[in-house]
Amino acid sequence: MPTPVQSPVTPSARNVERFSVHEKIDLCRGIFAFLVVSAHALEMAWVLNPNESKTLGPLAHDFLNYVLGTGLYYVMGFFVLSGYCIQLSVQRLMDTGTFPLKTYMIARLTRILPLYYLALLFTVVLELIIAGNRAPIWGNGLRSPVLFSQILVIQNFTQTYGSFAQSWSITNEAFYYILFGLLAAVLARSSLRPAILGMVLCLGFGITMQVAYRSGFRSPVIRSTGLLFGLGANWFLGALVAQYRNSLVRVPAVRLAARFWTLILALTMGLWFSQLISLEVAYLSSGVAFTLMLVRFLAQDADRGPAQRSRPAQFTTLIGLASYPTYLFHAQILLIMGSAILRWNPSVPWWLVWLGTTAITITLGMALGHLVEQPIMAWRAGLLKRLEAAAQPSQVRTGVTSPSWGVQQ
Repeated sequence: MPTPVQSPVTPSARNVERFSVHEKIDLCRGIFAFLVVSAHALEMAWVLNPNESKTLGPLAHDFLNYVLGTGLYYVMGFFVLSGYCIQLSVQRLMDTGTFPLKTYMIARLTRILPLYYLALLFTVVLELIIAGNRAPIWGNGLRSPVLFSQILVIQNFTQTYGSFAQSWSITNEAFYYILFGLLAAVLARSSLRPAILGMVLCLGFGITMQVAYRSGFRSPVIRSTGLLFGLGANWFLGALVAQYRNSLVRVPAVRLAARFWTLILALTMGLWFSQLISLEVAYLSSGVAFTLMLVRFLAQDADRGPAQRSRPAQFTTLIGLASYPTYLFHAQILLIMGSAILRWNPSVPWWLVWLGTTAITITLGMALGHLVEQPIMAWRAGLLKRLEAAAQPSQVRTGVTSPSWGVQQ
């Protein structure tokens, strides 16, 4: 029997099957969160089995620690993606010549704070319950003043509360949101873009504070302020990619560099593993790698044409929804399992603790995305629609067409 001839796959069919840039961003968010989980699970596994982990040998131990056990690379990826998405969201508003700062702030704060405070409440209750049988990890800051700083979202300047250690980056995110909004409002009628001025401010303050700190002014406030602005450079790199996305993909040198983003990330990990660079350099180098990753996504879309899906793929939506709750709740979940292991079977091999707790935590994070994050996002979408509807009558009277307030991030 002759073999039937298969129909060739048309370009339009390939476009339907291919992920869009926003779907890739959702996937990256989820993957970054899962990799942070893995890094912290490894840290906990070694805390529970300190002697067993030493049998690996120094080289293998350091490799795992500086490569698989370092989640800070992926937090830099979060910052880059966040800046990209926020720039896209507000660009339409900037193009009208005005900027609704109040609406922008409501959109931003409702994106991060509801789940943040829910995770903080969970952390406090958990720490009280397991205080008598707590795994010896993430134990700093179990005091009222630290909790107060968490409530004000300024914990990166002081100290995080117990197993909410990962929330340090939320201070940064909230600051970048506010800074970007203020710059957008001030520059709404100017030719200077907030992404450019934000980058200049972050680099200027970041470098100044780092120089002061290394010159002997070793104040915790100086160090924290320097890192806050310095890491903001990664956030504004993402914003600049969004601002100049159409131009960037037409520059051959940029397109070529973007092909090697994974090599730059691997080189960063290798240099940090070898201790040939400081942690600050590793932060910025990771940010550059993930910035080039975004450019690579945009270049691929420019070459092949945009994907033709009418709605995002269900899988990418699920991963995207899981990223934020997984990040906010993962250390607390790991602490629960670590405390249980410490009490009932402390002789579990470190590698089994690492792999097992990673898998369980990611699974629970996926469930939280569906059960908690999705309802919050639905509530938020309704709130933003009501704000848009309330703004329309005044805009009609002034002859201004109302842009969408919608925010992807």
